[in-house]
Amino acid sequence: MYSFFVGKPVALQGISLTFLIDGTGLGYEIFISPSLLANIRIWEKKEIWIHHHKTDVSESLFGFLDMDERSLFRELLKVNGVWGKTALNILGLGRENLLKAIQLEDDKLLASVPGIGKKTAQKIIVDLKGSIDFSLQSGTVSTQKNTSDMTLMSSLIHMGYEKSRVESIVSELDPSLSLEVRTIEAIRNLSK
Repeated sequence: MYSFFVGKPVALQGISLTFLIDGTGLGYEIFISPSLLANIRIWEKKEIWIHHHKTDVSESLFGFLDMDERSLFRELLKVNGVWGKTALNILGLGRENLLKAIQLEDDKLLASVPGIGKKTAQKIIVDLKGSIDFSLQSGTVSTQKNTSDMTLMSSLIHMGYEKSRVESIVSELDPSLSLEVRTIEAIRNLSK
């Protein structure tokens, strides 16, 4: 069972990353989370937390920025009807937004994720409300800003915008604005 890789990303196509493991010459295909996607640079050394998903007919690797994100992904997989790539889409909401949606029973936000209908959204809430720790990690302003930037960048990249343009535009946005306003501004600037 794989748990952690150190190496270099060599190719990226959508959410599929080819990752060369240091010192082995082996490259693995890994489906990566939105936050990891926002932090990947081709040929730059990276540490990735792995979920090795095995079934009777296939094996897949899913990569994450940290252990907390991987744990949340694993909780989502416990919900009947939520598969690997769908769980990655759900993580695109961002940790805080996802936890808040479950805690406040906001099935509309969860149902806005591609591949999630109203019934599945309600099932996620019912199944996970009692099993997830809702204590949001409070950090410094810069940590919160970085998390907000990562969420925004990963969402825009998943929408199909070029990563380098997204990074440039997000870095120029006023950090005091809400995530919603910054998202609108970023899309406006990317559409020029």
